[in-house]
Amino acid sequence: MNKTINKKNGNLKNLSKEVFYPSATYKVYNELKKSLLSGELTPGKKLKIDDLKKQYKTGTNPIRESLTLLIADNLVTKIDQKGFKVSEATQEKFNEILRTRIWIESIALEESMKNKKYRDQWEEELIVLNHRLQKTERSTIYEPENQNSWEVIHKKFHLKLTSRSNSDFINKFCELLYDQNMRYRYLIKKKKSYKKRKVTVEHKGILDAVLERDINKSKSLLVKHYITTSSFITLNSPSFIRK
Repeated sequence: MNKTINKKNGNLKNLSKEVFYPSATYKVYNELKKSLLSGELTPGKKLKIDDLKKQYKTGTNPIRESLTLLIADNLVTKIDQKGFKVSEATQEKFNEILRTRIWIESIALEESMKNKKYRDQWEEELIVLNHRLQKTERSTIYEPENQNSWEVIHKKFHLKLTSRSNSDFINKFCELLYDQNMRYRYLIKKKKSYKKRKVTVEHKGILDAVLERDINKSKSLLVKHYITTSSFITLNSPSFIRK
């Protein structure tokens, strides 16, 4: 189950109800999530409550609540009677993420392109986001708090592509899948072969197809974009995980 937490009032929203968490939980959740997605916390690493309390200078409840939220994000795994650990990252798990992302986002992109309401505005927003991507230097540092960072703009571009399916469920699932995929990208980011990837050309091709309003071409290029990412991970398997 995916969710978002509002920074202003510290409330977490999911698909079915509102759950209120104190600002301490919000802070720990986002800091931990940043470390998990960036690969700073490596797959399989044990997450000890006492160590996290010292690191984040907070109590037990915010730590446990944050870890529970991260379990729902599939970033943390609970070990029976033994606490928590960073979720494993394997080739099999990535392949499942890839397949699911292709299924869901192909549908979402098609529905978004078929949706005629405010279509011109949507296309203009995609043009602006792609322009910002082209002008922003890619970084190996994950900075979710920096709205002008490449990764934040990149996420906005991809989520904007699939944002008009008229389904909150699909939109939230697309974001969860983006984050899962991003985690693997950061685990391989330092590989020289990945750095040479011409991702700006791929984004421009997808955008041009969308602006041409060619649904099949747009879907095909989006799928190709994701498969290209998978080729780098397969290329470096089984040693793509930083130990």
